[in-house]
Amino acid sequence: MDDIAKRSLEHLDEFQADPENKSYHLSPEEYAARKGGILNELSQRRISQVNSSKKRGSMNDLAGMDGECNETSIRKLLDGYKRFRDHDLGVLTDKMKHLSNEGQDPCCMVLSCCDSRADPAIIFDIDPGDMFVMRNVANMCPKYAPPDEGTHGTCAAIEYAVTALKVPLLMVLGHAQCGGCAHANAICSKADKLPVDARFIDRWCFMAKDAVCTVIEKYDPQARGRQLELENVRLSVKRLLEYPWIKSAVDAGNLEVRGSFYTIFDGKLLLLGKDGNFYDADDVVDDPNMKSHPLKDRPGTPGKSGQSGVLGVESVPVHSE
Repeated sequence: MDDIAKRSLEHLDEFQADPENKSYHLSPEEYAARKGGILNELSQRRISQVNSSKKRGSMNDLAGMDGECNETSIRKLLDGYKRFRDHDLGVLTDKMKHLSNEGQDPCCMVLSCCDSRADPAIIFDIDPGDMFVMRNVANMCPKYAPPDEGTHGTCAAIEYAVTALKVPLLMVLGHAQCGGCAHANAICSKADKLPVDARFIDRWCFMAKDAVCTVIEKYDPQARGRQLELENVRLSVKRLLEYPWIKSAVDAGNLEVRGSFYTIFDGKLLLLGKDGNFYDADDVVDDPNMKSHPLKDRPGTPGKSGQSGVLGVESVPVHSE
């Protein structure tokens, strides 16, 4: 067993044993699946190492600069690039030429988390040019404030998507087992203010304090982990609707703002209804009254209840407020 696998297994066991992570502990099935995934990645690394040793050649100096860990990482990227050039690019050639000549015209913007396990392009199986994406820690939307001298990457991306690209849909995508939400819960539940020496991650996650206060008031400690992840999506949707250019676009019927939630273990997607509850996206996709996938809907599309843009509100909610 290599050092990468050993460290991964150690971190997994430490996470399960830490009482502060109680509300985020994995079920026996999730634990077994995560452990199996680590061991599977180990076997894939060994296969890759054998193959790379046969074809090392001129790439050896580049790939082996910082030892085995760096070689494995850069080799994985370069192998993926080769697959893209050999297979995917051929399928996408005409579309990529069109995007290069005509520019992008995405059908939506997705505000999602940086977590490597929750990639919106994979979850929604969407092509290049169809989705404008902003990823940050814990898929958070900052409170609206007029522009100042600070740097606001998330706000700038949202503004560009709505005012320049004029996307018809803005989707917040949260996910289960979110480390950013866990950190927000840890720091926001202990203090009303950040210390002067707070780190970047502390200051960012402190923006979720309103969501943390909500779940502390409503739920027992063992339920707060998942409920905070859901409440954080609701909070980001609420804050988005307070941005003036978003509010104007929504009022004009040109934009819809929605929330969603992805569970990593089973690959399920939940959609936030206008009633504040989360519903299984499979029920919406299979609904014969829905004329297209939720990502392709335009403002004013009736949901099951006949209300504009309401998704699945006649279904049984998976998670309620």
